[in-house]
Amino acid sequence: MWPLIADLYTPVLGGLVFGVAYRAKYLKAVVFMLLVSFGLIFGFSALEHYLGLWRSWGLDYSTHTAVLLPLYQSLWALALLPVADKPSVRPWLISLTGLMVLVVALLSGAGYGLLMMELDYHTFADILTTVVSTYPLVWISFRLMGNLFDHDQTKEAAAANKIVS
Repeated sequence: MWPLIADLYTPVLGGLVFGVAYRAKYLKAVVFMLLVSFGLIFGFSALEHYLGLWRSWGLDYSTHTAVLLPLYQSLWALALLPVADKPSVRPWLISLTGLMVLVVALLSGAGYGLLMMELDYHTFADILTTVVSTYPLVWISFRLMGNLFDHDQTKEAAAANKIVS
């Protein structure tokens, strides 16, 4: 049963991210940033596989962990962004749902890390070195493309103004 839970964790988290992004009206921006982040991650993974750095240290690069980082970053970004149709209002001022989703996702991520170690998929060192080396790629991709969120917000506001006019 535990291997099944481990296999389902990432798709369920991905579905949660897409659901939250859709409700917040940032789906296009999140999808694009996830694609860029995943491209960077898998490019880095391929480079690591070619160079064999983790193997030379007696470790294993955790693609399981690396794939989760952009999903958590998406939830973090969505928790901090203003609501698209109410730009002056932050999500947690409307309800704590977005923030609770983020906290639950991060706590479940810690549980997932423990599960990966229990199932002997990865060691703590595998997970930690993957996070430390990969998160900067995710952060850079989200930081450089942050204006996509502003673009989605501007389109939504323009559409709302047309309806009101």
